[in-house]
Amino acid sequence: MSQGPDCHGSARQEYERELAEFAARCREFAQNEGVPAALSHSESGSRQWISDELTRRAQRLAAAARAENSAWLALVGKQAMRGSWGLFGLVALIDLATAPLAAGWTLPRTAVLFAFAAFGLLVTSLSLVHSELGGVLCFMVGADGRLSPAKALGLLWGAALSTALVYFAVEDFAAATSAERAEVNAAISHPRWEYLALLAAPVLVSIVTNAVAASRMRRRAMPYLPGQRSQLRDLALDETGLGSLASAVWLPSYLAAVLFLVAGLAKNPYALPQLPSTVVWISLGSAVLFAAVRLVEARGPVVVSVVRVRPPGGLDGPVRQGDEIEIRGLGFVPPAAAAPDQLARIAVKLGPIHIHVPLVPGAEGGFSNPTDTSVTVPIPPDVDPGPWTVRVVTASGLETEDYALDIAAAED
Repeated sequence: MSQGPDCHGSARQEYERELAEFAARCREFAQNEGVPAALSHSESGSRQWISDELTRRAQRLAAAARAENSAWLALVGKQAMRGSWGLFGLVALIDLATAPLAAGWTLPRTAVLFAFAAFGLLVTSLSLVHSELGGVLCFMVGADGRLSPAKALGLLWGAALSTALVYFAVEDFAAATSAERAEVNAAISHPRWEYLALLAAPVLVSIVTNAVAASRMRRRAMPYLPGQRSQLRDLALDETGLGSLASAVWLPSYLAAVLFLVAGLAKNPYALPQLPSTVVWISLGSAVLFAAVRLVEARGPVVVSVVRVRPPGGLDGPVRQGDEIEIRGLGFVPPAAAAPDQLARIAVKLGPIHIHVPLVPGAEGGFSNPTDTSVTVPIPPDVDPGPWTVRVVTASGLETEDYALDIAAAED
């Protein structure tokens, strides 16, 4: 199936339509409108009907978001492939335009054309591996569906280094004299530890952070939310949608290293340039900082307290059968789990009983229940009085520790 601009445009329109309908439905329910007349007399029944209706619409919205994301990935992947050949055409145009101003056509001019042609072939070949998954972008997507800065920088530096090696290979092959060949061989034979370090750093960061995350998920100490939308801003923002300081330092340092590589070759086309030690150490330090932030930022859900929700005009008292309880704590909605379809997956365990957490739209948009710090659920009227335990199960599958709760018998 074609994944061109038209496909992405239609998928985007479908997603925006579903999003607008979902938002309008939430506003309608927040104003106590749109509930069937047969349920309007029952507060608990109408709330359950609203939650079920929003859950169904949230699933449709999530399906539209996944379709739009797939179309976007395919579109950007094709644009990246075309951009690589556009870069080759730009370099060829610059070479042809500047040749009369120099001492004629030189060996480096030929080598740079072959190098950027090899870069275009590399991007094209990577794009054809999974063209339906974004082409070259599929090598940057993490297990959670977001673009990974570590994978993106590893691919960036690997592509730049490969292009430079092709450049010197063409120079060595096409050298007219033994002196030129000896000069090229001396340039690429001299060890440059910083090139290997900059290539190894993002690979090691990706391996270490993924291994630690997998270990934590096996121990149920870290949330895992696959299927998130891929966006270019993932390279600079964390899971919460806020700017990532570690990424903001790491990305520019690697871009600076690529610029110094290009500038060094422009100054001396017969020598592999030595990168400034400041740029190298800042890049490696940023990689360590990024890995450290990723390793310490995980937090699990915690129940702090459970209180009885007093109905309007009701009296204070203990938690009884049929009452509503508000569970207060932290981490009930992990980063990237605020989508409506994810919120609908949150549940509460009252002993062996699984209670669905109803979706309650807020008057100013979003949802007033559940939130990251609060979850409100009704106590089933047929539970036995006595001691119980309460747990919150997040959308990622993580569970809180047991919280003791005493339930009193309902008043006659």
